[in-house]
Amino acid sequence: MTERHLRAVLAEAERVAEQYDQIVQTTKSPTHEYLRYAVLRLLEGDANAIPEEVPQVDGVTVGYGQDQAMYDSWRSDVEWWDTVPPQDDCTRFRVFYPEDQTPVPRVILTVMAALGAWRVWEGNAVTCGSYDHRERREVHFL
Repeated sequence: MTERHLRAVLAEAERVAEQYDQIVQTTKSPTHEYLRYAVLRLLEGDANAIPEEVPQVDGVTVGYGQDQAMYDSWRSDVEWWDTVPPQDDCTRFRVFYPEDQTPVPRVILTVMAALGAWRVWEGNAVTCGSYDHRERREVHFL
């Protein structure tokens, strides 16, 4: 199952590279940025051609950024952020989903596992000071 999802992410990253070259204008690692944006598009249901094996969950929103930058922005407001210190050159994905979807929707776990990402936190989105918290849960991956 993970291999199929990895192929889906890579295929979408290739489409992103061909169609959205502007997303890498300010990055030192274009490949990394294409992969990050591909994950966002797959999980949010915006991919150009979502493979059948990647089921969609309505109401999923993905945010991502450098782990250190996110840590610097949030650590004073969120106690638990210190549980896992920021990782060097690492992306933190923040995936929001409807609160009635418990546990974390399997497609989110599978797509992130395909990338080798590991879950570092999950809970009510309001707990981590999220701007998009109404009736939402959130899960973080590195």
